Amino acid sequence: MEILVGDYAGFCFGVDRAMEIAFEAGESKTDEVYTLGPLIHNPQAVGKLNKVGVGLAEDINDVEEGTIIIRSHGVAPEVIEKAEKKGLEVINATCPFVKKAQEKAKKLKEDGYQVLISGDKNHPEVAGILGFTNEQAIVIEDESDFSKVPNTDKIGVITQTTQSISHLQNLVNYLLPKVKDLKVHNTICTTTSQRQEEAAQLAEKVDLMIVLGGYNSANTNRLAEICCENGVNTHHVETAEELQTDWFTNIKKVGITAGASTPNWIIKEAVKRMEEINEEKNQVETTEGEEKTEELEQEENVTTAKDEEAVEETAEETQMEEEENFSATELNKGDVVKGTVSQISAQGVYVDVGAKTEGFVPADELTYSNSKPEEVVEEGEEIEVSVLNPEGEDGHAILSKKKVEQEQAWENIKEAKKNEEIIEAEVTKEVKGGLVVDVGLRGFVPASHVAIDYIEDLSQFVGETLKLKVIEAERENNNVVLSRKVLLEEEKEEKEEEILDSLEEDSVVEGTVTKLVDFGAFVDLGGIEGLLHISEISWGRIDHPEDVLEEGEEIEVKILGVDKDEKRISLGLKQIQPDPWEEFINEYEVGDVIEGNITKTVDFGAFMEVKPGVEGLIHISQLSHDHVETVEEVVTEGDEVEAKVININADDRKIGLSIKELESKPKSKNKSKTKKKDTKSQKPKKKKKEKEKGTKIGDLIGDELDELFD
Repeated sequence: MEILVGDYAGFCFGVDRAMEIAFEAGESKTDEVYTLGPLIHNPQAVGKLNKVGVGLAEDINDVEEGTIIIRSHGVAPEVIEKAEKKGLEVINATCPFVKKAQEKAKKLKEDGYQVLISGDKNHPEVAGILGFTNEQAIVIEDESDFSKVPNTDKIGVITQTTQSISHLQNLVNYLLPKVKDLKVHNTICTTTSQRQEEAAQLAEKVDLMIVLGGYNSANTNRLAEICCENGVNTHHVETAEELQTDWFTNIKKVGITAGASTPNWIIKEAVKRMEEINEEKNQVETTEGEEKTEELEQEENVTTAKDEEAVEETAEETQMEEEENFSATELNKGDVVKGTVSQISAQGVYVDVGAKTEGFVPADELTYSNSKPEEVVEEGEEIEVSVLNPEGEDGHAILSKKKVEQEQAWENIKEAKKNEEIIEAEVTKEVKGGLVVDVGLRGFVPASHVAIDYIEDLSQFVGETLKLKVIEAERENNNVVLSRKVLLEEEKEEKEEEILDSLEEDSVVEGTVTKLVDFGAFVDLGGIEGLLHISEISWGRIDHPEDVLEEGEEIEVKILGVDKDEKRISLGLKQIQPDPWEEFINEYEVGDVIEGNITKTVDFGAFMEVKPGVEGLIHISQLSHDHVETVEEVVTEGDEVEAKVININADDRKIGLSIKELESKPKSKNKSKTKKKDTKSQKPKKKKKEKEKGTKIGDLIGDELDELFD
């Protein structure tokens, strides 16, 4: 019976990291240690933690002193604040991928987006992300929740890291035609989708699928559903003890997958138990075969005394030949020995390992890469090899140079992961979901870890040597996962810190406009972006930043403020342009007559632009000598009028203007004979806009009507 274990079965990076942190805390801390909620959805793993002194607390209020471990699902910020206020030591084991989702949700909320979370509203990870939006986000589980989506122009989407990509796609398809400004952050952990895809593919190849993991683990239950959907007989179990012998009757191939919260030791125990079941089956078959053989031997006399003598003579001759040809260097399977390359061919290389003993290294055992033998070694070169088979078919020992390199590579990988070292590796090929690299053995870089931003075409990296960091190293599963993104983010953060330290308020720097939005423009200052708010772009009014700027344009800006903690930089463009107010002060004084456009009308008057970026107020009392009920009776927005400067307040940058000062003061009239004035006839003369022309009935008979009602 063949047993196939999925490459992505078992602990994901975040869970593995959380378990390591918890075990270390349990073994090293002298005070009480608790996890806030079950660290993972696996009772056996939780039990092991309990054995090293890590208890379980369902609520912060249940812990009065000691250490509290935040599980990989994460929690809301106020939970950590509450723990710290109680004087508890907090160890945050939140998965880095979950942290990213939390940070992006917080940023979307701060930028004014209505946040939607595609996920399970009852999942602790989703509850934590909600906390980063002040509980203002809306959780969308499936299409039945689409009705909860508010009618707004700005929506940002975050996904639960274990969410199905199809759920996210359905939500995005629904939002695209409805939302003007839509931001989608696919924060699904790549390992989740890879594990699900692999389970589906494995289910198609085997006769039976075993899904290992906690019964209350959502992602494990989903794996079982996927396997069943592919039509294969599937059993979901938590431990190897639950495996039943009769499940494996007439089974030739068994597939094993496991949820993200399933420890590797549970997978190993399950494999071992299946091997035992397989041996039991083989023993039964062997016993039956031996019984038949014995019956045949009893019927035939296959050996005579003469034959026995001949066999003995042949054995002696063979032993003598072996003694003559056998070298003083005895080789055993697994030995690592040094040898000298004596001959190179396309099939491999012959290696002299001493005392006239020669072994053969097949081409595919020379190195992990696809290099030709002559590209790997030279004749006369001394190399280290591992013995695969002390005596091959042609009498030569079968050796492997690759295995020695792999053993050393594993040691290097282990050290690199432990010390967070940077390693270099050549990209050998592009595969579904990422890149394969040569680190002395097969390494995998998920697509989401190739760069900070999504890259559609990964083939451009094939043949390149990349700097990477190890994020997963599972020797038992021969699984090495690396990340270039982590390194780039660290470098970016260092660069940002360096730039932040170098920036000084009021200094002028060069930058490139990277993005234009309604509220301003983002400017790259050489590795970190600053915000140029729309109000700081021009002294005058503008409707949108694109009226003044273009994406990709290089500009000079002034540093208005730097918040190093939040990594926020406020920029100004108008501050390095001539101040129109200073120009106005130098050009005009009280008593001057100015032409300008009415930019805005309010209850108490009208604002008039006297110079780009400078406005003055015409108070309602200064519009006309006659009583004015509403400003619009005299001027409206867009009118071009003349006004007299009656006041300049240099300190407050305020200008008082008057239209009525340019008109003749009307003569006083007999109160008893006062006629109603048509205030509209008092409108000032405009330079560009004219009131309606033509003669009206009121103009022809107005006086007669006035006399009738006197």
